[in-house]
Amino acid sequence: MQRANTVFILSDEHNRDVLGCYGDPHVKTPNLDKLAARGTCFDNTYCNSPVCVSSRASLAAGRFPHQIGAWDSASPYFGAPKGWASRLRDQGHEVVSIGKLHYRSAQDDNGFSAEHAPMYVHNGVGWISSLLRNPPFPLPGAELMAKQIGAGETDYTAYDRRITELTCDRLTEAARREHNKPWVLYVGLVAPHFPLIAPQEFFDLYADVDLPAPRQYAEDERPRHPVLDALRESSDYDGPFTDESVRVARQAYYGLTSFLDHNIGLIMDALDKNGLSETTRVIYTTDHGENLGHRGLWGKSVMYDDSAALPLIAAGPGIPEGQRVKTPVSLVDLHPTLTEFAGEDIHPDDGDLPGTSLSKWFDAPEADRAVFSEYHDWSAITGMFMLRTAEWKIVRYPGYPDQLFNMIDDPNEKVDLADDPAHGDVLNDMRERLAAVTNVDEVNTTAFRDQKIKIDAHGGPEAIMRAEDKAYTPAPTEDPDAVLADRYEP
Repeated sequence: MQRANTVFILSDEHNRDVLGCYGDPHVKTPNLDKLAARGTCFDNTYCNSPVCVSSRASLAAGRFPHQIGAWDSASPYFGAPKGWASRLRDQGHEVVSIGKLHYRSAQDDNGFSAEHAPMYVHNGVGWISSLLRNPPFPLPGAELMAKQIGAGETDYTAYDRRITELTCDRLTEAARREHNKPWVLYVGLVAPHFPLIAPQEFFDLYADVDLPAPRQYAEDERPRHPVLDALRESSDYDGPFTDESVRVARQAYYGLTSFLDHNIGLIMDALDKNGLSETTRVIYTTDHGENLGHRGLWGKSVMYDDSAALPLIAAGPGIPEGQRVKTPVSLVDLHPTLTEFAGEDIHPDDGDLPGTSLSKWFDAPEADRAVFSEYHDWSAITGMFMLRTAEWKIVRYPGYPDQLFNMIDDPNEKVDLADDPAHGDVLNDMRERLAAVTNVDEVNTTAFRDQKIKIDAHGGPEAIMRAEDKAYTPAPTEDPDAVLADRYEP
């Protein structure tokens, strides 16, 4: 593909299905729908770990979490191994970030030429309690999910407004300067991440909309599995919810999604006004999904599509307009994609990257490719390993039963076929395809071993439980105009 600038927008916790261009008849997302109409939508995109810190570390490095030890919310990216940002910056491209990163700290070389208003993990450490998985540490404050809902402003919505403003200013400034090579601008927005409190004007968009109730929400409809049951018990988000608060929470989530869309619309307007649209590609995706009450689950941390599947839209020079790609893809594909979009080859040290540039699938939109995700974070009594192909999804839980779903006939994953003798051959084939990616038992053992080392370094489980620890990352309080890294040399 011809080289071009790239604006890469990453939101947080966006359920793929709550988007007009992905089929939701209720949500109001005109700007993302317009972006999709002039570009390509990837219908089967997955994160490589359904939790913020691990997903973002994997995305940054272009490698699976187990390849870089990004197991949990206390293992943030710290600039190694070098990822797409470092590689492009070192080749003379201006690579700037604005907004949420969820990496370790500004003291690390994260690969950017400059970082504006960044959000890192709390105290440069992250959430240490996430290491206490078996037995799992009961999540303190889980009841706040059901209480912090409705209309209003939060530190996160104010942060997103500022990120959007800084991004628009940056695009105006970029249009005034000469660049020897294409630039990349990463924009990290927080919405629609909880708390499920949406600005009033966006909350009100759904005041008279009869939003659907969560699927399989009744107790007798919820899937039973020992690993999922343990997760529900230790991260009991749903217990405090009532029918009314479920309705309000889902209305607020829809409102936050429209708020996100509004901010993206402002960024698209800035591209147009500054004459950059014809020379700039746009990628939009998110770090993971949101369960939204389906199956009695909220947040992420499971391998159902509500949590692990993502929206992914790419538009701009050389990208087919109005195309749908069904070939499965994942976030590790963005390392080679961003590299190709900038006009560079993969670095010699990155020849073993697991991803493939998205451009390959423009001409193979229905290929039977396999993509991988894993989870080793809070409330998981064992590792979760997912492989998705064109038709099937397997989830392996070392020491516990597998799950198997036909994603064509059963896209909502209501019928687990793992125990069905008629699908024994499919199950064995999917196990073999997953084993070709990694040895799940060895990785599971390594994750627990590495986490025990950290637990011991923090004084053991009791010391961690007594410590002041945050599962919720506050918005930055420092001057949002401050540039916290500046390593770019024109």
